[in-house]
Amino acid sequence: MPPPLVLIHPFPLDPSALEPVADRLGRSVQAILPGLPGFAGEARLATPTIDGFADHVAELVAGLPGGRAVVGGVSMGGYVSLSVAIRHPGLVAGLVLVDTRAEADDVGARAARARAMAAIEAGGVDGVLDDLLPRLVAPDATAQARGTIRAIADRQDPDALIDALAAMRDRPDRTRSLRAISAPTLVIVGDEDAVTPPDAARALAAGIRDTTLEEIRGAGHLTPIEAPDALAALIGDFVGRIGD
Repeated sequence: MPPPLVLIHPFPLDPSALEPVADRLGRSVQAILPGLPGFAGEARLATPTIDGFADHVAELVAGLPGGRAVVGGVSMGGYVSLSVAIRHPGLVAGLVLVDTRAEADDVGARAARARAMAAIEAGGVDGVLDDLLPRLVAPDATAQARGTIRAIADRQDPDALIDALAAMRDRPDRTRSLRAISAPTLVIVGDEDAVTPPDAARALAAGIRDTTLEEIRGAGHLTPIEAPDALAALIGDFVGRIGD
């Protein structure tokens, strides 16, 4: 039997964004979809950081039968997964990194996070989504995909979204730590991802020793919603090749 898969959700969504992938994996993979602190009923952290989120996930993995899992995530979930692999390598049987990057935010990205935090504090997530949504999906994404993203984002606790933005803004650069990752790794990116584009995925994959890189055609940044069939097929094949 392959190890379980712990798959971590993207910003500004919760684990329900990953349910289409888990459903398609079916019984072949035991998919566990945790909420990060502040999401899906989980308590917020006093000081929100990506490493703190990673320790939260590591505690879950350590409590599973066998104490190991394939750990993966999308976007923000990818930042958290990288941290788990670096901070808790003994828990990670495999690593799945979807639509994410190793580099820290640059000055412009940090400023954009700060603006988004202020906008959410002032008026909720709607105004931020109006600006953010076009970048989260491919230009020809369906109205259903866009509606799903907005519906999930709208029900999130604004304080949790602000915490997540702060954690992403202040996360460390992982580029020099990638070579320390020994777990087999799958890097996936939508070929129309405007947030963490294919070049970022290629750089991420090049830094890890045992890596497979896959691109999903026609998908943007949120592949679990835009292309769940393709994403589930890639993840299912990868997890199936990992021994317990």
